[in-house]
Amino acid sequence: MIEVKREIILEEGVPVEIYDAEMNLLDETTALIGKATRQFFSEISLESHRQGQFLPELSVVNGLIVKNKVTEEEYIVVANYPEVIEQQKSATITRMIVCNSKLNVSRLVEDADRFGNIKREFKEIYSNLSVYIERIDSIVKQTDPGKVLNVTYKIYAPNIILDIEDQIQIDVGIGMQPLKLMGYDYTTFKGLTIIDAVTETRR
Repeated sequence: MIEVKREIILEEGVPVEIYDAEMNLLDETTALIGKATRQFFSEISLESHRQGQFLPELSVVNGLIVKNKVTEEEYIVVANYPEVIEQQKSATITRMIVCNSKLNVSRLVEDADRFGNIKREFKEIYSNLSVYIERIDSIVKQTDPGKVLNVTYKIYAPNIILDIEDQIQIDVGIGMQPLKLMGYDYTTFKGLTIIDAVTETRR
């Protein structure tokens, strides 16, 4: 039965690449990728859900990025569990969401020149990370310069370490949009970083 499962994955699956949080290639393999059949958690549309079935010897954990070489879609793994047949692990089953944006993160660092002068500047620490972004709320606010659109986002990202003063940018389809980091969550899905952010209105 376990060998039958392996044959199904290898014969019916698609070629995929697996990347870590910094987009380093970890593995190239074959996996069964299909639409998920039921809602995983209510905030994300079912259309963005995928189920993956991977060979049992592969370590496919939360926060990894899976690239489908046929459709060119990228997915972020948000949950995984072993499928057991006859008291042996036959496959790793994953729940994934389709990545719909890219994320850049910059951090304020201090550096000294040869004269001992301290210079503080933002340096990019994560670049072009594949993420899933969800628009939570949007409201038009009146400010001194005029009206501005204030948008709140939830970002599902690979396992990255953030600082509350970090600057982040996301691809909104027409270019990179700077956002103000409001908080981050490492505990809801172990191995995944969930980021809360709002439109950056400072100039």
